[in-house]
Amino acid sequence: MSMKPVRTDMLQFIKEQVLSISELTRTKKLTDILEMYAKSETCDTVFVVQNSRNKEAQAVIADLDYFQELLLYKEAVDQAIDQVMYEVALERQDDPADIPMAKLVSDLELDVDRIIELSEEEEI
Repeated sequence: MSMKPVRTDMLQFIKEQVLSISELTRTKKLTDILEMYAKSETCDTVFVVQNSRNKEAQAVIADLDYFQELLLYKEAVDQAIDQVMYEVALERQDDPADIPMAKLVSDLELDVDRIIELSEEEEI
């Protein structure tokens, strides 16, 4: 695991924006966060919420408009990738597939017995 050096901005973020569940339930912090979001049109400040008993239990609190903006970016990137892949497939559609079946099965770690079983079921 590669460790990165700690910077002051990282410590500041942890101090101010990483919250425990108990901190949210025992204080008015969640109300304050929601009020902060209500006061601005789009706020890019996010908070990390974590369960101190389970390190895997983490989530992010974000302004709804900001989250929607991020989703729009993601959708645009996904659509661009799909378009590029479609164009590559069109360019290669007439290229011969010269990959030996044994190499393909090995590289993809396919279960040959399962493939045969499925092909018999589907009568390919």
